[in-house]
Amino acid sequence: MNFTKEKIQILLISSLTFPWLVSLLLNIHYSPSTQAMLSGLAVVAASFLISWAAETAEMDVPRSFSLAMVALLAVLPEYAVDGYFAYKAGTVGGSYVHYATANMTGANRLLIGVGWSLVAFIAFATSRKSEVHLDEGIRLENFFLLMATLYAFTLPLKGSIGIVDVVVFVSMYITYIFLSTKAEREETVMVGVPAYLCSLKESVRRSTVILLFLFSGAVILLSVEAFSEGLLGTAREFGIDEFLAVQWIAPLASESPELIVAIYFVRKLRVTAAMNALISSKVNQWTLLIGTIALIYSISALKLQSLPLDQRQSEEIMLTAAQSLFGVAILADLKINRKEAFALLFLFLVQLVLPGVEIRYLISMVYIALSIPILLSKRSEIARSFRMVKTLWDR
Repeated sequence: MNFTKEKIQILLISSLTFPWLVSLLLNIHYSPSTQAMLSGLAVVAASFLISWAAETAEMDVPRSFSLAMVALLAVLPEYAVDGYFAYKAGTVGGSYVHYATANMTGANRLLIGVGWSLVAFIAFATSRKSEVHLDEGIRLENFFLLMATLYAFTLPLKGSIGIVDVVVFVSMYITYIFLSTKAEREETVMVGVPAYLCSLKESVRRSTVILLFLFSGAVILLSVEAFSEGLLGTAREFGIDEFLAVQWIAPLASESPELIVAIYFVRKLRVTAAMNALISSKVNQWTLLIGTIALIYSISALKLQSLPLDQRQSEEIMLTAAQSLFGVAILADLKINRKEAFALLFLFLVQLVLPGVEIRYLISMVYIALSIPILLSKRSEIARSFRMVKTLWDR
């Protein structure tokens, strides 16, 4: 067999799942930290395999279908972790209730605070410019992100995520996907492993994609409980706040492929493609994911009920919404400069290093105070985005 670089990458990433799968097969028990490490490594590897398979699948399915399915499959690991905690919250209750939103808020803030700013800084270094300009296609994502963010501010006020909220968020996502199928998009350019898979014979390519989906899906299913519980056990073992462990460590595992793909795109001067991938993921998680965890909570409890938000959760959702508003305000005119990128990263690092109640409220107020004048000054851009959405709707 001729082992190309891409084949080696597939085999290497796949092999990272074996330590955990073999441990399950042989019923080997580990300490919480080792369990979290091995199962987490399997989740990360499966995330890469899903990412490659999803991108390759765009070649063989209708464009409208691929937009919806690829977006969902790319964040499957994130949904698996959040879904597990939501399910346990409905069946067991206790601390699991506030873990249900911890991973979701952490993943969302990580995408903007690290993902967006990192893409911008790499673009500055690559292009040697102090400002990055994005394409018009970003307006669709930015519009729905604004709508979802404004609605998300109501959740802390209500102290729960109810069935009505589920309907609103899921409807936003469905509408976004529907309009995405009508929007003009940058032509997809396959690189790396997806490019190699696309070069295979049609039958081999399709079989490989299906195999990657089935294998990575099974790995995530077999790993998510051990990873989640191992993470909690590790936090208790080392005296770390369990909420913070779920909020920040789990998203690092599930979001890593998206961040790496975005970095690759921006290094190839495809800044809009890089930012579009991260913003699309943000829209996905800030609409469908919120609705999904509340729905799973009801299903697991075998009755329709709202997912309660305690004070900590309400604070975290408020902070996440405030950061999202700031991100939307910055990108409203499809530009981001050095100061704005630094502000995104700096404010994220402050809340990460100082996770106190007062800091959460303070940073939330700073985000909102910065966002309002920016949004007002860019109101013509927001109106332009609205007109674009209306045009797509009328097509």
